Amino acid sequence: MSAAASIMIIDDEERIRQLLLDYLEDFDIFALRAEESAEGALQSLAKQRADLCIVDMRLPGMNGQAFILRAFEANLSGAFLLHTGSMDFSLTKQLLGCGLTEADVFFKPCDMGLMLARIRQLLNLPGEAS
Repeated sequence: MSAAASIMIIDDEERIRQLLLDYLEDFDIFALRAEESAEGALQSLAKQRADLCIVDMRLPGMNGQAFILRAFEANLSGAFLLHTGSMDFSLTKQLLGCGLTEADVFFKPCDMGLMLARIRQLLNLPGEAS
């Protein structure tokens, strides 16, 4: 069996971080970490890269877009998913340049099954039979 895929969750709301952790920890294919700020996540990722980051766009201090641009430039994560409560959010040219697509944007509250399917797709993990 291969090593677990490393996922970093960045959200300033503890309840949301915990809900994501609780859901994803049921799948033993993920090694999970979480941070409440972009700055903390960058420090953590500098020590240990992640395969994928789930990023809240509205963060105190450095926002989600600035985090993704810095993490992408430094190759701290292989992929990114956006998790936002802003219903008027749209991808910028900079985020598109980091390889993000509309399929990588999840509006709160999101269907966790759809997010899991996208995570599996991005990380080339097999899906479970339904």
